[in-house]
Amino acid sequence: MNTWASIAELKPGTGSTPPADAPERFTSAAASGDDGNVPANAIDGDPATRWSSDGVGQWITGDLGTVAQLGAVDIGWHRGDERANNFLISTSTDGTAFTQVYSGKSSGTTAALERYTFSPVSARYVRITVNGSTMNTWASIAEMKPGTGSAPPTPTDPPGQQGKDKFGVTMLYPTKSGGEQWFLADNATSDKRFDPQDTITRNSDGSWKMKSSKVRMSVFTSTGYSASKIPTYDRDVLASRGYMQAANDWKNIEMTGFIKVNSVSDNSDNFAWYARGGKHNDNHSGCEGSSYKGSLHYDGRVRWQKESWHVSYDQSSYKSGTSALRGRWVGFKSVMRNTKVNGKDAVRLEMYLNENADKVTWKKVYDMVDSGSWGGDSKHCGGAVNGMPITWGGPIAVFRWDSARDVDFKWMSVREINPEQ
Repeated sequence: MNTWASIAELKPGTGSTPPADAPERFTSAAASGDDGNVPANAIDGDPATRWSSDGVGQWITGDLGTVAQLGAVDIGWHRGDERANNFLISTSTDGTAFTQVYSGKSSGTTAALERYTFSPVSARYVRITVNGSTMNTWASIAEMKPGTGSAPPTPTDPPGQQGKDKFGVTMLYPTKSGGEQWFLADNATSDKRFDPQDTITRNSDGSWKMKSSKVRMSVFTSTGYSASKIPTYDRDVLASRGYMQAANDWKNIEMTGFIKVNSVSDNSDNFAWYARGGKHNDNHSGCEGSSYKGSLHYDGRVRWQKESWHVSYDQSSYKSGTSALRGRWVGFKSVMRNTKVNGKDAVRLEMYLNENADKVTWKKVYDMVDSGSWGGDSKHCGGAVNGMPITWGGPIAVFRWDSARDVDFKWMSVREINPEQ
């Protein structure tokens, strides 16, 4: 063309071809563990599947199949519209030596893909390490893919509105579609499904006050309660059909209440949110009174109680939940849901506290599973095995406390949830 010499760029050769841009998907995945929701689920392109593993520090590693230039990772978090996950992203070229490239928290407002960017690096392996969430210690990712330079899909859910109940309180588990739910009414004294069994009065801030040293505030399902509609208390029959009075009995539930202790006579006594039975009295040999009780003591300790019948208790060991309760608002959640252990029916029991009463910041303080080896006296009520877990529902859920002569309460609810994590 002419005699001009013209060079756009000059640099020394390295002896190898520079990495190409990252492929659109990971070719394989491995993880520190799983609960049956395997690592491959996180790279299958299906947001309805997931990888899950319980415990702070659980990780999943995606393999690009080749060393590539990478500057972003897209992650779709399981139940990402309900909880914010704390996590790290690390990369490696050989799968052995990893370097951290990102540390942060998911938004907690969407289950769609979110993009996390960092300075571009050469990488073949990408490891995501999850250090718990605002809900619990589960690591659970529905989908992950390498950032390809284009924006990830736009979330379809409006931000900031998922995972909140009618009071604006974070729901740790979503309400089951079409499931039973109850919320403390604005006019609680006229609610046919709520029986405080003693006088309650309205405070100027909208909360309610109970002045009694023995409190049993009952919440009925939409079916109501009638002992005459309970045909049997045989434990084997109840476990087989799954309920005591009706199919919509309170069974897999999340119970929530905010309380403030103003006066207490015995600091070792407790609040207890409980369900999976009916009336707790001596009728029918006490067999109507089965329950799991999430117990929050006024001194801040927590534990679970299993009541095979009224009165036959087994207690879990105490754990430290928070500081003494007197004089401050505290949110308290009791969650019970059926699960499987080695293919057999079991019940997972979880307890959470919202120590600053901001409605959002929930701390898990107890997590245990009753798989049939925790005490029990079910033979008293016809059960073949004494220690059988209480897998059936009951028509009454109860907010209970003793030895506190002046308690304010608000934002109470009982919601049916799906049993699976």
